[in-house]
Amino acid sequence: MNRIDLLASLCKGSNIVCDVGCDHGYVLIKAILDYNVSKGIACDIAEEPLNMAKKNISYYNLHDKIKVLKSDGFKEVNDDFDCAIIAGMGGHLIVDILKSSLDKIKNKKLILQPNSDRDKVRFFLSQNGFKIIDEYSFTDQKKYYEIIVASEGIEYLSRNDCIYGPILQKKKTNDFIMHYQNKLIILKKAITNMNDNIEKQKLISEIAEIAAIIERKDNE
Repeated sequence: MNRIDLLASLCKGSNIVCDVGCDHGYVLIKAILDYNVSKGIACDIAEEPLNMAKKNISYYNLHDKIKVLKSDGFKEVNDDFDCAIIAGMGGHLIVDILKSSLDKIKNKKLILQPNSDRDKVRFFLSQNGFKIIDEYSFTDQKKYYEIIVASEGIEYLSRNDCIYGPILQKKKTNDFIMHYQNKLIILKKAITNMNDNIEKQKLISEIAEIAAIIERKDNE
C-alpha cells in the first residue's frame, strides 16, 4: 500500500474529512470512493495545488462531495468535520497549524504524516489533550514515512516515545528496523570523522539508544 492509499484507508469510519495541504486532492478522492467517507474539505494555501485538486475532483465527478477551500491551515474552515489529515509537511509546520486551531480540532481524529521533527508533533499532542491511538511506518518509492493517528485523550510520552513513537517501538515493522539500521550506519561513519569529544559522545549515546530499541523484545 502506498502513502496515498494508506492515508485514505485511515479515514475509514469518518464522515467528513478535512485535508489540510491537500495537494492534488487524491487522498480525499480515494477516501470517498473506496472507504465510505461521505464528504471532504480540501484545503491548501496555494492556488496551484487547489486548481489541480479541482480538476481531479471534477474528473471523478465528486464536486458535490468535496469542497475546495483556500485556507492557511484550518483558519478558513467553518464547516463541521470529524477527521483531519495533515500530511507531507515538516513537523514544526504541523504543530503550528494545530496550535493555531485547537478549538477546531478538539474531539477530532487526527491523521498526521510529518516529513521531519516527528518528536515535536508527538510531544505537542501529548501536551494538548490528544492520545496516539496508532502509528504506521513504511517505505514508499524508497522514502521512509511515519503516520501518527491521534484522538482526544490523556497520555504521557517519554523522550523515546516522542522520538521513536510509542506504538512504532512495539510494532517494529521491517521498514522501521531498516530505517534505523541505515541510520546506525550513517552515525557510525560520522563518528570516525569527528574530533569534538562532546559531539562524539552524543552520537555514541544515540547509537546505543537506537540499537537498544531495535534489539529489544516486544515484551521487555
